[in-house]
Amino acid sequence: MQEVRSYSISNIEIRDGTDGRTITGYPVVFGKPSQDLGGFIEYVDKEAFKDVSFDNVYLLYGHEFNNVLARVDAGTLSIGVDETGVFFTATLPNTTLANDVLENIRVGNIQGMSFGFTVADDTWKSGDPVDVRTILKIDELFEITLTPIPAYQDTKVAIAQRDKLQRSVELELIELNAIERDL
Repeated sequence: MQEVRSYSISNIEIRDGTDGRTITGYPVVFGKPSQDLGGFIEYVDKEAFKDVSFDNVYLLYGHEFNNVLARVDAGTLSIGVDETGVFFTATLPNTTLANDVLENIRVGNIQGMSFGFTVADDTWKSGDPVDVRTILKIDELFEITLTPIPAYQDTKVAIAQRDKLQRSVELELIELNAIERDL
């Protein structure tokens, strides 16, 4: 059974050097609890992605396969695993959707990520007030998704400081031009 989980993005950055179209971050962070997912909270074990292939993973917006932003087999998305979790780097195309997504990340409207997957092994513990599920082994990862509604709140969106500074300078120039026109 395919499942979908939303996570906050950890240290996602929009990078300069590619016209600010490269984003990086962590769609999965190991050992951190989800919010209540309907009577249970969930953790992802640090070994859950061992031997999982990332060859056919997509980066989507809102879990919609019609909203493709990047994909591994196109060379626009790379995915790996480290001690923190699953990380990615993606170069977004110059499309209306990608431009809107980039701007929404820049202004903080999109602050989360999600992923679509199947589980090979998990454990459950009865709890009070909610049960606890630990995902021990992912069978397949289909997609990672940018979303404004994450289920995991431990991480936040962060834009590279150089991009914030560049945007601040651009806004100041716009204001100066407007003042000069009014004079």
